[in-house]
Amino acid sequence: MMRLKINSNYIFIFLFVLLYFYFFLWFDSSLYYHFHQILFLFDLNFLKEFTLYPGGLTESVFQFFLQFFNFNWFGSLLISTLFISIFSLVYRILKGMGAFNQPFLLAFIPVALLLGLQNQVRFPLLIPVKYLLLLIFFLVYTRSAKGYKAAMIILSCSIYYLLGGWFFLWYIFFCVLYEILFPRYSGRFVYAAACLLAGLVYPFIASRFVFLITLKEAYLYSVPYECYFEPDLFKPDFYFYVFFLSLPALLTVCFVYMKFFRPRMANDNKFRTLLGHWMTQGAVAVLVGGLSLISSFNLQEKKKIQIDRLAEQDRWQELLMLCGQIKEYDRLVNFQINRALYHTGQLLDNLFAFDQQLGSDGLFIDRIIGSQIAMPASDLYLDLGNINASQAMAFEAETKFRYNPRVLKRLFLTHLINEKYAAAQKYSALLGKSILHRKWIDHYQRLLRDSTATPDPFIQVKRRQRPKIDFFIDNKNPNRGLIRMFKENPDNKMALEYLTAYHLLECRVGNLVEYLDQFGKLGHRGFPRAVEEAILLLNLISPSEINIKKYNIHVRTVKRFWRFNMILARYKTNQAEARESLKTEFRDTYWYYAFFMNPNKSKQKLIPRKIDEELY
Repeated sequence: MMRLKINSNYIFIFLFVLLYFYFFLWFDSSLYYHFHQILFLFDLNFLKEFTLYPGGLTESVFQFFLQFFNFNWFGSLLISTLFISIFSLVYRILKGMGAFNQPFLLAFIPVALLLGLQNQVRFPLLIPVKYLLLLIFFLVYTRSAKGYKAAMIILSCSIYYLLGGWFFLWYIFFCVLYEILFPRYSGRFVYAAACLLAGLVYPFIASRFVFLITLKEAYLYSVPYECYFEPDLFKPDFYFYVFFLSLPALLTVCFVYMKFFRPRMANDNKFRTLLGHWMTQGAVAVLVGGLSLISSFNLQEKKKIQIDRLAEQDRWQELLMLCGQIKEYDRLVNFQINRALYHTGQLLDNLFAFDQQLGSDGLFIDRIIGSQIAMPASDLYLDLGNINASQAMAFEAETKFRYNPRVLKRLFLTHLINEKYAAAQKYSALLGKSILHRKWIDHYQRLLRDSTATPDPFIQVKRRQRPKIDFFIDNKNPNRGLIRMFKENPDNKMALEYLTAYHLLECRVGNLVEYLDQFGKLGHRGFPRAVEEAILLLNLISPSEINIKKYNIHVRTVKRFWRFNMILARYKTNQAEARESLKTEFRDTYWYYAFFMNPNKSKQKLIPRKIDEELY
């Protein structure tokens, strides 16, 4: 039977196109940039830090390219090229072993595993980058003559410096395994022992005499330590180790096949044709890759990252449309929904149209301070005009995200609003060394050069809103800060609405009475729906606290309230049935929240992590 001869590059090109369209249209590489907030500075001090530990130089080059993931087309192109390069290298390594002529399917196994890992936005892309370098060095080693291999072993200290401990150990393991299984020259075990010795000695020397790193870091460092904490939470798992073991397993398969099976199958042309046919292997590779991507992709996580990005870009209406697709309650999503409701003028009308499981802890999220919520909290305080609180939260974020552009921009803005020009200039100088953020910082350079220049409208508004007298953030009772801000600046509409929302979510309806007259002064025509519902409930519970005749409550709201009470009275002895009966018609009302959904009734609580309890 005639074998079909093809150029293997066709398969690589075909898979590259598929991967590119997947990452561009579905994965959205720009979300990866938003989640990780990458910054690269053309600054000697910034670059010097990468030279202080093994693997850092590779990380610096990688970070330069990674910043361009801000552009989806470029990020998709880069990540597709990365994976196809790994596929091509594994293919050439396996083909060089001499077991199979066209090992496309076998070569795709590590790539399929890596696709499943990288399909999670939290997974550090640095891992496949270093793995690619590892494969390049290993391929060069396998293709080198005996004399050159000796030189490579001696000079593998440079490979260690480029890869870091974890990847260097795997490189050494690959080389040792190759020397044991495949070469047929004398002295191969000497080369294997020399490789093993290099793998043990070079990290030890690095930790003792070259770098300020621990012995554990010298052998096991793989990615920056920021990746192990919020929001990345990278943790090597079973599939991570399976991925690294896949190539050694394939090398072993090649050896076993050559040793025991190939002689028996030499005359089985039908089997060899089926096994080696490029169409069969290509189809299976596409199927396996597709299943890996589909099974590992977390659509809900993607939508949460999209929501955070829409909030950063002030695209509030799009955010509200997207949040309806989130299936499970998420506190940060709840927080951004409430911000979006305010910015679209719906906060006190539609507050209870959305799930408020944690009450006011979904309105303010810094009751338990942590780096993962510091920037969202800073965003809210900036919205409210509490500039010093926004700055304090940004400093909290900076303790973990030292070179986060979002954090640096916030610190620049808060210092600029507070007219601390010298401090603002420091952050301006840093951001000015970034290709991506230079244009943004240039917009404000005029104010830094001339403090008497008229600032843009945003700066003017925030300077008017900032408190005249500074005060500590009371994250346990945020209403106190809101009261002070509103009394100092009665035009601060957001402070009033958030204070009202806080009292509603805490079921402190009696506290609303003091501020009811302020709604008309701030341009409200009548009361928002949730406030009307609270007034009617307060009048029912405690008529002496409020003069209901003083307020013009919409007739529609009054009729709904009496219907709600009639149904509630019908199930007086069975709260569970009352809840279900009222759910369809009244789920979006304050009454339903107060009777059934507030945390005191539902027993939903914000549970601090152990580390938060220890720190705060």
